[in-house]
Amino acid sequence: MVEEEGKEKEEDNLNVIRRRLYAREEPEDLQQRGVELRSLGVTRRPTVARPESGKILAALNFKNLALLRAKRWGRVFRFSGLLTLGLVVVVTAVALTVWYRSTRTVTENQVVLNIEAPGEFTAGEEIIYRVSYGNDSRVDWENVELVLSMPRGFTFKGSNREVEQLDKQLVIRLDKLVSGETGELDVRGQLIGEQNETATARVELVLTPENFPGGRFTKTAALATAITALPLDVSLNIPDDAASGERVLASMTVRNLSNHVLEGAYLRLKLAPGVQLADQDSDFSPGFSTVDSGWQLPTLVSLAEEELVMIFYVEGQPGEKRVIDIEAGIRQGEEDFTQRALTHVVIVSASEVVVDQVYNGSSGPLTVRAGEQVTGEVRYRNVGTVGLRDVIIEVRFEGSSFDPGTIVLGAGSYDPVRHTIVWSAATVPELGVLQPQQEGVLSYSFAILPTDRFPKTGEATKNHVLVTTATVDSPDLPAPVGQPRKVISDRAVLSVRTDFILEAAAIYDDGRLGLTSLGPLPPRVGETTTYTLRWRIGSTLNDVADVRLIAVLPDGVTYTGQLYKTGGDFALNERTGEVAWTLPFLEGLTGRALPYQELHVQVAITPGEDKRGNSVSLLNKVDLSGADQFTEEAVEVGLSEFPSTATAVGGKGEVQ
Repeated sequence: MVEEEGKEKEEDNLNVIRRRLYAREEPEDLQQRGVELRSLGVTRRPTVARPESGKILAALNFKNLALLRAKRWGRVFRFSGLLTLGLVVVVTAVALTVWYRSTRTVTENQVVLNIEAPGEFTAGEEIIYRVSYGNDSRVDWENVELVLSMPRGFTFKGSNREVEQLDKQLVIRLDKLVSGETGELDVRGQLIGEQNETATARVELVLTPENFPGGRFTKTAALATAITALPLDVSLNIPDDAASGERVLASMTVRNLSNHVLEGAYLRLKLAPGVQLADQDSDFSPGFSTVDSGWQLPTLVSLAEEELVMIFYVEGQPGEKRVIDIEAGIRQGEEDFTQRALTHVVIVSASEVVVDQVYNGSSGPLTVRAGEQVTGEVRYRNVGTVGLRDVIIEVRFEGSSFDPGTIVLGAGSYDPVRHTIVWSAATVPELGVLQPQQEGVLSYSFAILPTDRFPKTGEATKNHVLVTTATVDSPDLPAPVGQPRKVISDRAVLSVRTDFILEAAAIYDDGRLGLTSLGPLPPRVGETTTYTLRWRIGSTLNDVADVRLIAVLPDGVTYTGQLYKTGGDFALNERTGEVAWTLPFLEGLTGRALPYQELHVQVAITPGEDKRGNSVSLLNKVDLSGADQFTEEAVEVGLSEFPSTATAVGGKGEVQ
């Protein structure tokens, strides 16, 4: 058995040697077939019959290569076909899904929304915003709203559809917008803006798809319009120079250059330090607001213009510059739209004459009181190098707060038509020729009107001022080229301060205010009698702030806890007997044209034997203070006589 196995192993080795010997003699096509078989995965070696078995050596047993190739490509084709079929099925399913969803959903590009308007615009003109909208989906829409947010400065004038106005928004409500439906909205209005401002309008389309009742979708579009031109034009006629203290007249003209009516136009002034307006001057255009420092102009139709005149004075040294800023604009609601902003510079020029006014020894702003006597002086001096001939000096009064009948003159005369005092060489010989460096003083006096002669009704009831303008004129004063001869002037303002009205009284009250007095009259020793102390306060002219009344109850006079007041706060210090009544504001003319402010306080006395046969004083101090809101000065008044039991009830004030 072992021998046989050894023989077989030898035969195998011989076969291997034989194949190696004859391998190089194999034809090329046979070698190529072997390579292809190996590439097809056939690793089996061809076998040869053993000679010992008597079998004839067989030809090599190769596989059929064509059949193998066909089988391999068959498998590839079957796999590719299945894969392609799967892809077709998937793509078809996805396409069907997308198509179905497109018929049941709304995308942003299916919401048509555009807004159109001019890209450039002239402020004040009429503008039209056109909004195009549409439903480009396959789903109907419900509860559709168009919301237009208009730019600031837009005033709605009309539209081709009914709209709802909500502040700066315009809203259109549509019950339904079916698939494929479109529409247009034209909104017309006036647009105000400032130079180079961009006015932006926005529109939102809000919708609910019919198949999605709980959904709410929004698409937005916006459009910007540039303001490139303005409707208002302003021209100025203001001198370029003025002497210190000189009265300067300036004019400003505002024009409407647009084709539409402009409402709410204004002109405002901003003055640098050293420039003072004379708004009380008779030539100053009326309607000037000291709060806004400007005028509110009337309605300006197309191409209309409005001329305004201002009077001002400059102060300073020669060569100094004084700046006046002027702003023209349009006010719409609570917003201001600046249309023009101009700046003018006035140079302080040298003067040939210096003139100053002095009142009651003061050359600055003066506060006076009703009925007060005022002493005035005009001080003048020729500071030039040549004499001035035929000099005329005048003082012009503006305002109704002085009494012309009280004017006292040492020289000169008063012109009642022009409300002017005039001095000339006829009464002051040195004015015939005023030599260089020559100076002089002209004196006069007058009185402020008493309180009862100030008006109680009408516009001129509060905040009275008296403006006086002193001028020096001579034919020898220089005249700038193309301008009238300069008249040197000085302006002074006398503000009239208010006065308090203060009354204090004691009353055995009849109970009309709920403060019924009790006790014997006349009062008796050891018995209690109650009285009502009444204070009345008012202001003769101006508003007063921080009003405070302080009164003191003497020892033996006690507060019962009963009071009546028209306003303010009441406090009592029981240890000192001090009564404090405070009001934050007291309107001007209270006590004259308006009812008094009143405080009623009930007090009680129980006189002792030391008071028998005498009256009892119910107060020993009454002071009133506050701040005049016009002159910004403190106002104070006090009483020197106080109410008592004798003044409360005549003949029944002495203690029994």
